[in-house]
Parts: sequence; C-alpha cells; structure tokens
Amino acid sequence: MEFNLKKTPVGIMSSVLDTVSEQPVDIDFTLPDYCPDIEKILRCKLIPKIYNRNLSGGQLQVDGTTVVSVLYIDSRGGLRACEQTVPFNSSFQLKSTPENYVTQTSVKCEYVNCRALSQRRLTVHGAFSLYAKVSCKSFIDLYSPEDNDTLEFNVKKLSCSSLTSLCQEQFNAGDELRIDNKPSVEYILDSDVRCSITDYKVIPDKLMLNGELSVKLLYVSAEVDKPQQIDYIIPFSKTIDCENLDNDMTMCPKLSVLSYDIRLKNDILSENPVVDVDSRLCLTIEAYSRLEAEIVLDAFSTEYVSELSTVRVNVPYEISAVSSTVMQKESVSFDDNTISEIIDLRYSHSIQNTTLNSNTITVGSKLNVCVLALNPDNQFVYLERSAEFVNEISLDGDYNSLSSLTVNVVSLSYRLGDDNTIELRCELKFCACVMNNECSVIVSTVNCDEDNKLSKNNASLILYFADKGESLWEIAKFYNTRLSRVYEENNLSGDTLDNSAMLLIPTI
Repeated sequence: MEFNLKKTPVGIMSSVLDTVSEQPVDIDFTLPDYCPDIEKILRCKLIPKIYNRNLSGGQLQVDGTTVVSVLYIDSRGGLRACEQTVPFNSSFQLKSTPENYVTQTSVKCEYVNCRALSQRRLTVHGAFSLYAKVSCKSFIDLYSPEDNDTLEFNVKKLSCSSLTSLCQEQFNAGDELRIDNKPSVEYILDSDVRCSITDYKVIPDKLMLNGELSVKLLYVSAEVDKPQQIDYIIPFSKTIDCENLDNDMTMCPKLSVLSYDIRLKNDILSENPVVDVDSRLCLTIEAYSRLEAEIVLDAFSTEYVSELSTVRVNVPYEISAVSSTVMQKESVSFDDNTISEIIDLRYSHSIQNTTLNSNTITVGSKLNVCVLALNPDNQFVYLERSAEFVNEISLDGDYNSLSSLTVNVVSLSYRLGDDNTIELRCELKFCACVMNNECSVIVSTVNCDEDNKLSKNNASLILYFADKGESLWEIAKFYNTRLSRVYEENNLSGDTLDNSAMLLIPTI
C-alpha cells in the first residue's frame, strides 16, 4: 500500500534561459545634406534600443535598433553629430513557453571602429552583446505527515519564503522640456536617459511606484560658441497591477530603460524649441511571503515492512531585499594630453565580478569615463579613461545565495585638477536580493507491504543500554515502536541522549 503525504507547494524563481548573443553592426553611410563635411572624427558609439520582446512557441524574439552616433569636428572647427539607425533582431530557443514568466534583456557595447572614407562618407564596424534571461515561477513540493495509525514520522518545522507574486509591465515615461534661462537649442549632439525607483507603496494586488528619469543633453546653440549641457530630472508615477501582492511581502522590484527617443519640437508660443523626451521602461516585481510547513525527514510503519521514496529539495527559507549607497572617490589621469577646460563628461558603468561571503557582498565594477574637452589651443579633444571600484556591502545576517544585483550611478561630479587629472566623486546605489537556501532530502511516499507484517515481540518492554548522543528516533525506528511512548516510559525530551542510560522500549 502506498501512502502519499500532504503536499505543500512553495513558489520559487526558476531560470529558463540565461544566455548572450553578439550582434554585429557593419554599415557604410553618407552624411545627410544638412550635416557639414567631416574634418576629424572625435567619437563613435553604438546605442542599442529594444522596442519589442515576444516569447511564443518556445522562442524569445528581441527586436530593436542600434543608433550609430558619430561626433565630429566640421570644416569650420565646430562640433557636429550625425546618426544612422540600424535595425536588429535576435531569437533565442527555449524548450517550451513557460507560464507566469518575466523577461530581462540588457546590452553592452563590445567594440566599435569608425573610419571616414571621405568627408561625407563613413564606414562603421562594431558589435554589442545582447543578454537575454527568461525566468518563471515554479514550485517545489514539501511533504507533511497525514494522520495514520500505523505510520511514525520524523518531522521538522520549516519557515520558508515562497514566491507568491511575479509580474512585469512595460510603460512609457517622459515629458516636454522647455529650455529656460539657457541658450536655445539648435541641435542635439548627445543624450542619455537613466531611470531609478524613488519609493513605492503596496496596496492589495497593486504597486504604486514613484520614480525619476535622469536626462542629460549636450547641445549646440547659435547664441554661444561652446556646446551646452542640460541635466533634467523628470519624476513619474505609475500604478502596476500585480496579482496576490500585499504589504507584508518581501519585495524585489527592478526598473530598467529599454529604449528612449529625444526630439526637438518647435513651440509656436516660444522662440525656443521644446525637447520631447519619451522613454520605454520595464518594471519587474518579485514578491515573497512567509510560509510555515512541516517536512518529513524519515518515516516507518509500526506494523508492516516499509520502504521510503525521497526527493531532494532546495528551499529558500529567508529572503531579504538590500539597498545601500556608497560614495566613491577616484582620480583619472590623462598623461600628456593637456586639458584646459572640460566641456562634457559621460560615463558607462558595468559590474565585473560579484562575490557573496556570508554577510558581505563584494562587488568589483568599472566606470568608463568619456571626456569632451578643450586643449590650450582651444581645440576640441575627446578622451576615454576607466576607473575600477571594489565595494563591500554589509548584510544584516548570513546568506548563501545572491538572487539579483543591480548597481546604478546616482550622481557623478568631477573637478579638473592642476596635475592634469580629473577627480571623480561617484555615488553608487546597490540593490540586491539575497537569500538562504537549505538543501534537504525529504520523504515523499511511504510504501507498506501489507503481505509482510513485522514480527511481534512477546515482551511488552525491552531493556536497551543506550550510549550518550544516540538518536531516540533511530532507537524507536529500530524497534518499530512509537517515539512518543519511548519518551513517556523514560521521562525524556530532546532528540538525543545527554548521557548513557538504560532505556525501557515499549513494544506495539
């Protein structure tokens, strides 16, 4: 006879796909008529933008465009920029289409080479990496004892974290920016849009999110000689529907920019054009609730010969969302390249390595700094340097698994030193989801052979000389008797013997 135990499902996050694909970018293009001739190329960069992600029929399809942005000096010594858009699409094969899944994608430029074939024709060769990850909510089963007169169970109480709510939504955020108290915009040279979560509030089945878009523009104005900078913060709010969400859960929200567009629009009410910022954001929510359960570590029948079926489970019993802000100072040198004035400083940040050591996360990251400056001859120069950081994030307890980690540059300020160095002051915000996993072998089924009864002992009590440290459960299992009766007959408590003793073992 087979006895199936009571199942308690625990929600976990499972990775279905975690891969990377290199996307080549190879184009030749001619400058549009409104762009002046090229005298010198200062910088060429790739800006991948993701517009669509679709998972169907076991295949993840990612579509987007790569903006090739070239910053150059024209024949009159002025700064100019031109862009060329190249579409891309990539597909990733999965074994099946999971239910209740979320998709995460990110890009990283690997290299780019740009060469002027003439004053109006360019050739660009480069590549970027497209990272794709698909995760879904799945379940592991914990097995608890059912009431049975012939079975004895060795159980352990377990308090674990169960993935209760998993949702993802894409939405637009942006605004029209009016250029007040600054020179008017003639054309934009460079742009950058980043996002962050400022706070959120949970109400049943909904998340009310507040966030910010950080917009940085470099532009040319006919009113002044030098390029101008604009830094804007655009606040936004969004309410996300998320089933089974409540305020008692441990939350792990993640927000990212998929794509953005920045356009100049003429305003009939003003002489200055309006900068229209439109971004596509993706919010992913993981929410965990506490779950109390009993697991069966061992079992036997007091009447029949029995066999056990076991399974190995890895249970997340503690999950914590961690947020920490670190101020980092660093200096980058430009050797023999003399800089008289910094016009603009851009950056990109990437995580190089991550180590979780019990109660500390060690993160190694790299900050790539791109500087547009003037030399003593009042000529434009473009320089790139990198600074490496190692940061330690302290945790409130000991953890053995890192579920996710994101690092955002909250702010970056700089100062040009007298020794031809740039002193950086960088504020980094770390957001992580850490957990403790416990691996256990548990009983899932007890098989009793009703045709093979256990032999009965004629004596009602058996004397057993037990050694210090012996398990009372193992003693009861050896004699096929109730553990509770061993406790009662010997006035004992606990799982093991503190000292050697003579025990009275009651038989069934």
